[in-house]
Amino acid sequence: YEPENPIAGIIVEESGRLNTIITDFLNFAIPKTPQLLPTDVQEVVEKNLNFLDPQIRENHIIVTKQFEPTGPIVMADQSLLYQAFLNIFMNAMQTMENGGKIDVEITTNNQSAKISFKDSGKGIPDDVLGKVWDPFFTTKEMGTGLGLGIVRNIIKSHGGSVDIANRPERGAVVTVILPCSKGEDDGNRIDRR
Repeated sequence: YEPENPIAGIIVEESGRLNTIITDFLNFAIPKTPQLLPTDVQEVVEKNLNFLDPQIRENHIIVTKQFEPTGPIVMADQSLLYQAFLNIFMNAMQTMENGGKIDVEITTNNQSAKISFKDSGKGIPDDVLGKVWDPFFTTKEMGTGLGLGIVRNIIKSHGGSVDIANRPERGAVVTVILPCSKGEDDGNRIDRR
């Protein structure tokens, strides 16, 4: 587009916004069937953080990672899991206007992997907390209200669960639990030592 033509810039910006809205509607209305393959949860989180790194730096957000030396392997569609985690990270970042902190913790046992995303944002008002999973409910000026619904659909399609709660100190925590893949000789972990 031509920089001296503000109308062209507005059209490009609005086209991008409409594309996001339509994509959200389609992802919610017609969820994709996951193609389940052994997936390293830690690797998916790292890909999210690499993609978001410019925004993380620009918004003065500190991300801490607490991962076990042997990372969990789950049966998952890596691209769908990436999308779910990306929505969680972006929601957390949007609650912190002047910088903040996101702690990502991955723990595992033989049956499941637990991924916790803890932010130091504003938290969620009590009257809103019960509605966050409702389709089209949003507190954002430009939101569709489908982001967390898409997250929930993706996690459920993987046989997992997702929960959101306020933290006692400040902020919110989103907890995702996914079943680990079954493998011989503890084959559901990758040793990173």
